[in-house]
Amino acid sequence: MSDERNDRFNYIDLFQCAVLNPQIAFSSFLKVGQALANQPEKIEKMQKDFFDRMLTLQKTFVTELCKQNDNCIEAKADSATGVFSAENVSDNPMIRFSHQYYKTVSDWLMNILDHMEDMDPQQLHSAKFFMKQYIDMMSPDNFPFLNPAVLGEMIKSNGENFKKGWELFIEDFQKGAITTNDSTYYSVGDNLATTPGKVIYQNDIIELIQYEATTPKVFAKPILFVPPWINKFYILDLHPEKSLVKWAVDQGFTVFMISWVNPDKRYSKIGFEDYIRDGLVAALDIIHDVTKMNSVHALGYCVGGTLISSFLAYISNPKATLKPKAKIESATLLATLLDFSRAGDMAIFMADAYMECIKAQLKAEGIMDGRIMYNTFSALKAKDMVWRYLINSYMLGKKPAPHDVLYWNADSTNLTNAMQTFLAQDLYRDNLLKTGKLEIFGVPMQLNLIKTPIYMISLLKDHLVPWEATYDGMKLFATNIRFVLGGSGHVVGAINPPSRNKYSYWVNDKVQETALEWLNTAIEKTGSWWQDWFEWLKPMAGAMIKAREIGKSIRNAPGEYVLNRRPQHLGDERAQ
Repeated sequence: MSDERNDRFNYIDLFQCAVLNPQIAFSSFLKVGQALANQPEKIEKMQKDFFDRMLTLQKTFVTELCKQNDNCIEAKADSATGVFSAENVSDNPMIRFSHQYYKTVSDWLMNILDHMEDMDPQQLHSAKFFMKQYIDMMSPDNFPFLNPAVLGEMIKSNGENFKKGWELFIEDFQKGAITTNDSTYYSVGDNLATTPGKVIYQNDIIELIQYEATTPKVFAKPILFVPPWINKFYILDLHPEKSLVKWAVDQGFTVFMISWVNPDKRYSKIGFEDYIRDGLVAALDIIHDVTKMNSVHALGYCVGGTLISSFLAYISNPKATLKPKAKIESATLLATLLDFSRAGDMAIFMADAYMECIKAQLKAEGIMDGRIMYNTFSALKAKDMVWRYLINSYMLGKKPAPHDVLYWNADSTNLTNAMQTFLAQDLYRDNLLKTGKLEIFGVPMQLNLIKTPIYMISLLKDHLVPWEATYDGMKLFATNIRFVLGGSGHVVGAINPPSRNKYSYWVNDKVQETALEWLNTAIEKTGSWWQDWFEWLKPMAGAMIKAREIGKSIRNAPGEYVLNRRPQHLGDERAQ
């Protein structure tokens, strides 16, 4: 067997282990069954509910069928063109019945789980997740002869759609991932991550990018962007129309960006402390040397915000010894979890059963393959990220169109074993950051010691970092917090430039007992949260000075780490 074939089958094993593990799903459903076994009255009520739903469905179907003449059971050709279309096919009452039956049974199944009692919350959460996966998988649209669009295309093309679909399936199988966009259209550094800048520092873990000023004067105090290391940084610099980096530069800020290395097996033991010391602290030191400023504003996205918060808690402790040359004067936490007790569906993949399986598979590699993370994220939105493309690509035979966000989403990064363990156990499982029991460099992290002004921006439809959880996390700080809720989801809501004016945001100066109470008393404002953030940051940004020119540099932005080029010889490198 060739190395390529070995790699493909190893990847399939990993995918089943990390995403579609039937053993874990069965265990969750077994717990539901055991809970129901002790509630015979509930079972009887469920059965009656199912019978009533089926009776209603039957009456609806018979009524519709009787309204049709006998010929309506067969698909009709368009009278003008003689071509069968998806619209004609959808008139078939049997196809409509399959969709109605699917919705009836799906609603019934989810209703059972929504009203479960006396069951462990984590097990119930897992059961709901896997039930939703099963429901999405069994949609009639996923079966070619129950999908009107596929039937119409099959008739129109004489089955050519299935031939094209098979070719697309073979291509995806060989590369080990579902294609969600035309990857040939985009290229990092050409039409993505194009804001002009230079890499001014590099070590084993980061490249530090400084962006060129676009205004004659800039605010004295610079901004450091700290992206998540489980994705590439250029989500914050997609292209000029969707770039938070460019927008911040155009507002008069000197902007720096951390670009994390995509680790290989040499990085197996590199963990959270290394990312703080050789990532965040190293960047703050270099920014001080370059700008001669003693303070920096920092923005952390997703776990980048968790890293910033942890460091601020560390530096607030009198026992802290690792102190950067430039302090963080304000912190912006974008879609950041601090309290992991309500971490959403992502917590399911951080459970012990998954982690043990993944560790067994990846013990020899020292890293979690980035494709596993990508497929995990896809599974969290399976209807949009899996089944949609199964239909469009493999059944309709249509190649995906270019999509900037989906290109970035598929540009996956690896995760070191040490970092994977830290995220899964210390944060998601044990929630040590909330309890104050998390230690870095031997010092416990207590978020309530932080006095730094903080701007927390969460997103209403965020499935990875539920905004209700971020609201709970906000309460872990003492004072001086501005909490804002943006529209849309984890990615699209983050890159919401004022020029598009697409999503509104909510503000509320009062801290309420619950997130829902906060939202119910909040004020909705039109436009982008970017502008609100700028107005919050501006009074702390310092005087206007002559725009800084980039001095010595190593290479042009976006650098090499974002292109998966890793250092051959580990060690620091300053611009010469």
